[in-house]
Amino acid sequence: MNTPQALSDADSEGDEPTRTERVRVGLRRLERITLGAEWPLNKALGTPLLNPLAHTGTLAVLFFIIVLVSGVYLTALFDYGFVESYEAVARLEDNLMGRFMRAIHRYGSVALVITSLLHGWRTFVQDRFRGPRWIAWVSGIWMVAMLWFIGVTGYWMLWDERAQALNEILIRAFRGTEGGLDFLLDNLLTPAAGTGWPFLLWLLLIHLGLSIVMGGVLIVHLVRLTPKQWFPPMTWTSIAGGVLVLLSILWPVGLLPPLDGSRIPSSFPVDPFYLFLFPLGLNLSPWVVWGGLLVIGLILTVFPWIKRKSAPLPVIIDEDRCTGCTLCVVDCPYGALEMVPREDGKYRQLAVLVGDRCVSCGVCVGSCSDDALSLPEESIDSVSEAVTALASSGDNKHIVISCERHVSSAATSDPDVHVVAVNCAGVIHPHLAERALDAGAGDVQIVGCAPADCANRFGNTYAQARIDRIRVPRLKRRYEDSPIESDWVPSVSMAAALADPDGQPVADPNHKPSRSGMVRLGLVVLLFAALTIVLTNIPFSPGFASGAVVSIAMDHQGGAVLVGFPGEPELEDGGPTRLVVTIDNEVVLDKTYATVVKDGIEVSQALERIEMPPGLQSVRIEMFDRVDPTYSTVLFDDAVVVPAGDVLEFAFIDRVFESRAEAGRSLYFETTLGVNAGCRVCHSLRPGEVIVGPSFAGIGTAAATRIPGMSAEDYLFESILDPNAYIVDGFEPNVMLANYDELLSEEEIANLVAFLLTLE
Repeated sequence: MNTPQALSDADSEGDEPTRTERVRVGLRRLERITLGAEWPLNKALGTPLLNPLAHTGTLAVLFFIIVLVSGVYLTALFDYGFVESYEAVARLEDNLMGRFMRAIHRYGSVALVITSLLHGWRTFVQDRFRGPRWIAWVSGIWMVAMLWFIGVTGYWMLWDERAQALNEILIRAFRGTEGGLDFLLDNLLTPAAGTGWPFLLWLLLIHLGLSIVMGGVLIVHLVRLTPKQWFPPMTWTSIAGGVLVLLSILWPVGLLPPLDGSRIPSSFPVDPFYLFLFPLGLNLSPWVVWGGLLVIGLILTVFPWIKRKSAPLPVIIDEDRCTGCTLCVVDCPYGALEMVPREDGKYRQLAVLVGDRCVSCGVCVGSCSDDALSLPEESIDSVSEAVTALASSGDNKHIVISCERHVSSAATSDPDVHVVAVNCAGVIHPHLAERALDAGAGDVQIVGCAPADCANRFGNTYAQARIDRIRVPRLKRRYEDSPIESDWVPSVSMAAALADPDGQPVADPNHKPSRSGMVRLGLVVLLFAALTIVLTNIPFSPGFASGAVVSIAMDHQGGAVLVGFPGEPELEDGGPTRLVVTIDNEVVLDKTYATVVKDGIEVSQALERIEMPPGLQSVRIEMFDRVDPTYSTVLFDDAVVVPAGDVLEFAFIDRVFESRAEAGRSLYFETTLGVNAGCRVCHSLRPGEVIVGPSFAGIGTAAATRIPGMSAEDYLFESILDPNAYIVDGFEPNVMLANYDELLSEEEIANLVAFLLTLE
């Protein structure tokens, strides 16, 4: 708590008290600016009691639960694949319930990030991040980072035009690294990606996995708070939830056109709360973008340790005065106190500190009737003495006991007004007001933070409840009708509270808002939410759709045959790959790509984006991939019309050549009998194991001895095409299917025989 001081000792800007750290003075100024910006909102609502910004933390938890529940519903109906994912979302959009759930998921996510950021800012300016509060601060920073990744992957999974821009950012970030380029070629840019289900599944796993981790971090975020407040009061829950449901019904999110890799989107709506990286990622170096975000994150994470010397010291416990009443343990908002058995026999219990949880808020000081607790820089006795001295210095003095953050924001020249500053309104024990009145004060005014906006969670609530005699320690009954007033206002409203000390309390933190106030609050929240939705639909132009682009993706082993090209592989003659691209007889690319080892094979990988003027262009792509530098393969050579904004895409990967035995092995292990080979259904590869037919263990050797004069290969061909031609001893005829010449091609039968011959 601060040294008791007259308010006239501070100017309107707030002189720095002798023992207040510079960092605290700066934060006080930021807090006054923040609260000043909120003044129009309080004015519109008629009272700070209705300020929803004081509930941003619990509102964020509410929105997180809404987003989590709606996300489970959407995930259950989601498919994985470049085409399948978009079609799944389209089906949701065509369904009434699906359309509603998509909207409440999207709008709830936006509300979550807004309330999280506002909560973080208020935590910062109220100096609630240093000392033991570092856990809440650091976990909050991590949750915001995870929330951003969750939102980005959510937009990505739609596989629409926004996803195309996200792909472009990913390409620019990964293409410069060996592992990153390999990932892009295998999962995004070449036919190796297949239907795209692995990539979309990865996005979903990140989306869901981070959501689960975020829930765990949220528990850590609240672990030191007692009692824990998970959700906002019913008033704000009803209004916030109601507005979210109403807008989700009336304002569906819709669906953008699907991702089209051959066309660069010229414009699409972008959510600035999640997709602010679009302008950065599409126009700046990846090192600048991601390095900058990482540096900002690290700086915010270590904020609690900057100016470490200004961290608050824990409360001091006078063991001789402690009677073991337990009130301090009940009132402590951070679980920093506990009762232990006393050893001296004076009383049964003694209050002690729990680890490093104490934030020096002083709420426990106001709960102790025995003055056994004090903040480290000033005893409760000195505060009581100062109050008594000021009250007895003249007749009918107006004594103000105020939270220190309010004292520095206003001034008065009235000589009959004396102000005592305390660390928090929660420090104020009813006996301070009682002693002031007994010493001759005309009246006593208690001033603290606005309802639900106490920097120490419950300081204002507990102080008012003590004065109202609904919480112990209570104001003594004989003082019930005494001139004791209380005002719970933002610090910037201190002057207004002093100007009318005998008026109606500006806001009582223990009273419920009026019905008319709730209506005003609902309208304000509805207007703000509607403006937010408008912001998320502001068109954004990526700025690179004016020209045409040739895109080349390649993953190639020198000497191998590319997909779509004829020939047999000549791997022994292969070498690093060189690409030469000519547009209108001008060489725009001539580059040799060093080989990298992938799955034990040396391959050359490339990802090139070549801009060219739109219109009719003659494009030639030539590949040199042999030790002989004169040998080349023309991959493309044609005149094409490429309109502005179009992408001429090329993806070159190698054909996979299986040996006949490998192909036959795949056939053998197929299990759909009657449609393909299905051999494993009836024949085991374990010696002596009979399923339906004989075991094939060693059949490659045994087949040569079954029919004299017939080779093993001929025997196996005959056994497949005419299974009754030879019956192995102990087995019955007409069991094996006799139509494999219809089910399998000649090549497939040959492959199957080749595999069986390897079973020696």
